[in-house]
Amino acid sequence: MFSRSERLESLLKEEIALALQHMKDIGARGLLTITDVKLSPDRKTAFVYYSFLGSDHDRELMGDSLRAQASLLRSLVKKRVYLKLVPKLVFSYDETPRHASRIDELLHKIEKEHGS
Repeated sequence: MFSRSERLESLLKEEIALALQHMKDIGARGLLTITDVKLSPDRKTAFVYYSFLGSDHDRELMGDSLRAQASLLRSLVKKRVYLKLVPKLVFSYDETPRHASRIDELLHKIEKEHGS
């Protein structure tokens, strides 16, 4: 059974992703994915984790843009979801996909060295 916080995190993740699709000028070129949302214990802050496929420069631009647009995104979510309090959105780059890719590269390199 999922807790209220887990259901709210999942709902916020979907709604933020939808809101981002409808925003025309979000910033850099590349592929943006909302990977996770975690609520603070008091549910007043939602930590939104994202990944971005593109150049490092574009990734930085995207992060700046997301942080600058956080209040607008919050208001878009507020219009679509009935909640007593829509949490403040705090965006953070999710390093997990980059780390996983690096680990995969290293494993393939080890496999090549020892398999040949």
